[in-house]
Amino acid sequence: MEINTDMIRRALKDPAYMTTLATRLIASGEIPATCARQDYHLTPQHTALLADDPDLTPRSWCLLHPHHSGPHHALLHYLTHNTALWITWQHGTHSELLPLTDCPHSTTPDHACPLYTGHPGTCPTPRTT
Repeated sequence: MEINTDMIRRALKDPAYMTTLATRLIASGEIPATCARQDYHLTPQHTALLADDPDLTPRSWCLLHPHHSGPHHALLHYLTHNTALWITWQHGTHSELLPLTDCPHSTTPDHACPLYTGHPGTCPTPRTT
């Protein structure tokens, strides 16, 4: 599946589309599977903050490796060209919202790491079919 700029823009604005796209890419083996946990709970303050901005939608899942240790992290929204707002939580606890910079590493010249600086484990590598 060829990913183009329009697909990426749509995925960033439409979490349901992002979920569908990620599911297809994982099923096809084009990207590695993720932890995919969604059991975070937003505090009333976070719920109010997100309600004020329709671009901030809390439907997201943990993007770390399936068997990672420590807190879960889900991408919420890009803030600048190299910083994004991430949700972080432990199993079933209230979440925190954190601005985190993009991981500067890549596994191949044309594949940027989709995670944040200092993430656990190695950077995900694209799968070849």
